[in-house]
Amino acid sequence: MNLKWKRLAALLAVMTLVAAACGRDDSSSSSDDSGSSDTTDSGGDEASGAFIDPSIDCADYEGTAGIDGDTIKIGTIRPADGPYAIYDQVTTGLDAWVTSVNSEGGIKAGDGNTYKVELIKENDSYDPGKTPALAQKLVEQDGVFAIVGTIGTENNLAIRDYLNDACVPNIALATGSTNWGDADQYPWYISGLPSYALEANYWADYIADTKPEAKIALLYQDDDFGTAYQKALTKAVERSNNDNGTTLEIVGEQGYNPLSGTTTEAAVTSLSQTGADVFIVGIGGTPCPQTLTFIPESWAPETYISVTCAGNTAMSLAGGKDVGVIQAQATLDPADPADADQEAVKEFKTKGAAAGLDEGQLDGGITSVGWGFGSFFGMLVENTDKVERADIMNTAFSLDQPAFGLVRPDIEIKTDGAADPWAIEGFRIAQRNADGGWDELGPVKNRNGESNELAG
Repeated sequence: MNLKWKRLAALLAVMTLVAAACGRDDSSSSSDDSGSSDTTDSGGDEASGAFIDPSIDCADYEGTAGIDGDTIKIGTIRPADGPYAIYDQVTTGLDAWVTSVNSEGGIKAGDGNTYKVELIKENDSYDPGKTPALAQKLVEQDGVFAIVGTIGTENNLAIRDYLNDACVPNIALATGSTNWGDADQYPWYISGLPSYALEANYWADYIADTKPEAKIALLYQDDDFGTAYQKALTKAVERSNNDNGTTLEIVGEQGYNPLSGTTTEAAVTSLSQTGADVFIVGIGGTPCPQTLTFIPESWAPETYISVTCAGNTAMSLAGGKDVGVIQAQATLDPADPADADQEAVKEFKTKGAAAGLDEGQLDGGITSVGWGFGSFFGMLVENTDKVERADIMNTAFSLDQPAFGLVRPDIEIKTDGAADPWAIEGFRIAQRNADGGWDELGPVKNRNGESNELAG
């Protein structure tokens, strides 16, 4: 039974049908013994009611499962081998954050207690067929409190029903799929990345401003990850042409199967013959930077890349063709000289080195993402008065916080239940320079509450 019907059935049982018609609105509240507090104070305005009420949403709620004394046990699933093994460095960063936090004595929670963190890692090789069994192991055998930083859109989709039915938090998902905008139906999921659809709209808006007659070629990953870019970009182009009088045109599209074992060379060759003067690379993993090496010398489009492959480690695989590429950037880059004096970068490099990260990992732009996912989880624990599963998620969906991890400091961290379930909704537009850094083409703009609306 899905959560909406669970709510309705429970509310009917106590003759509160009117309240049920409001769904997960601010008037809902949870009882003192439900495991979820009536209000969630996350450092911003006090919420008027809990988003999740486990007495209604959960059949067998175990609010403190995974907490043993002063230790919180978390799990993660990542690709440790295969073409997407580059993302194992995300988990390396998460692991380093855990080491750093524990070396400092732990996380001081809103309840005044201090908790250390234990991380259990599993490998699904980026194969969503393997993910469910691993998630079940983490929950039922290892007894984790939450899943944090699990990588891959299809992989997280494969375990979404299971984790939501079990009322187990899945925090800081390493994917910006538009699916995570459905928080009313799946309130135990919150992304650690901005929406891919929002990212595509930042690309489209910048292209509309600077090349209003652009002809666009799109290479997209042929799964939920890549089609999020495809759908949102198509919608953004249509909106710009209708509202702003631009004549943007998508003149070619090619899908790429990340598990096919092939390269993107044939797709790039085909797109190069479309006459496009803008090329968007909406794929991830090692194939993303490798795609840049396949751009023929006879084709010189303005090239945009996914935020998932814009780090220094990935760009080093582009054969020198990374210079000039453009991204919508939400985080500081530890390898960018322009970001070196940012406090978040200095803290990451100092604490990350003490936790065992080497120079290449510190500057690679991938471990810092995992560090950020850990920081997201730590922020939730710090701002939750009662460290239980439902309370952690209620904090996650009522945020009004400064930036965490290496999120750019001008980006606002705000959420509002199902109305706005995205923590990060700001980007700047930046272009790769020859020094391995990024030149700002457009400043940070926050678009809080717009991610779901802009999805294709």
